[in-house]
Amino acid sequence: MRKQAPLFVVSHQRVGVVPVVRIFCCYAAAAWLLPLDRRALRICVAAMTKAAHLAAPPFSPRSVDIWLLDDAHMGVANARHMACCGPTNVLSFPAGSDGAGALLFGVDSMRRECLLYGQEPVEHTLRLLAHGMAHVVGFDHGFGMDELCEKLVAAARTACHVHYRSVSGAARARQ
Repeated sequence: MRKQAPLFVVSHQRVGVVPVVRIFCCYAAAAWLLPLDRRALRICVAAMTKAAHLAAPPFSPRSVDIWLLDDAHMGVANARHMACCGPTNVLSFPAGSDGAGALLFGVDSMRRECLLYGQEPVEHTLRLLAHGMAHVVGFDHGFGMDELCEKLVAAARTACHVHYRSVSGAARARQ
């Protein structure tokens, strides 16, 4: 019988979830369109999972699979799972009895929303991931989910040391 990695780790008298985060990419351009590299993305999602666990969610995933998709693949997934036409920014699948949750992340949608609404790509990516992770751990839309999302974004920023500043075209020209 193979020994499994521990689900809980005791460190400084705190117990936290050690999730497995796997990233799958069906989109070659994701490497330069996503504002976080795979390592940072993995660290952010692991931190969000740990922070969500502290909120005593309905589910605590042991693993989270993240699929980075383009508009075409996201549109197909949105039609299949939500019966909606066209792509969306994130689809979430809560952790089931196997302890695995999944996020489908629309890279094109994220970039388009940043352009349309003037949002920073890193900030918007973290917010979309937090929203998706809140669903993965079993939260529905509402005030409780909003509070959790803020905690998840803060945990991801801390874990990744994501400190960024806006560099507009004018600021770039001055540099």
